[in-house]
Amino acid sequence: MRSKSNFSKGYTLRAAKSGDAQKLYDFGKVLLAETNFFLRGPSERARSVDEMRMIIDRFEELPRHLLLTAWCDDQPIGEAVVMGGELERNRYTATVGVGVLQAHTGNGLGRKLMEGLEFFAQQTGLHRLELTVMSRNERAQNLYESMNYRSEGVRTHSLYIEGTYVDEIVMAKLLETGPK
Repeated sequence: MRSKSNFSKGYTLRAAKSGDAQKLYDFGKVLLAETNFFLRGPSERARSVDEMRMIIDRFEELPRHLLLTAWCDDQPIGEAVVMGGELERNRYTATVGVGVLQAHTGNGLGRKLMEGLEFFAQQTGLHRLELTVMSRNERAQNLYESMNYRSEGVRTHSLYIEGTYVDEIVMAKLLETGPK
């Protein structure tokens, strides 16, 4: 999924490039301010355009990492990440995550981003994709379940957001790829 792909509604999916740093920096601030469903808050993403560029460059360098971006009219509207294990024993496992601007939710973009991550994971020999989702984020849970991610347990009170403890559900999907 290092190359471009187009699909309905005029959206384009592609891997982030260093030249995207300014737009992705601005996008990240908006995305994280729209909802409390992300682990990071708006001030906890890249602190500058240069830091965003360094993050993009790091994703490009690591063979089992991908920062997949969704674009509409030359503006980022969604992103998804695969962060593969870097040690010998966890190199076939990756953490994944997805985020879409609210104005573009409900039309399958989150699913397309997840499908892009899974394609990349299969191409790079990953075997296990895992994520956490806040227990109150039923829409995301439904998406992941519909894509055959299975709940593996609950991390009780693992987050503290605006004065309230929040549980996270651990979910994972096993792929047919990886060592046998």
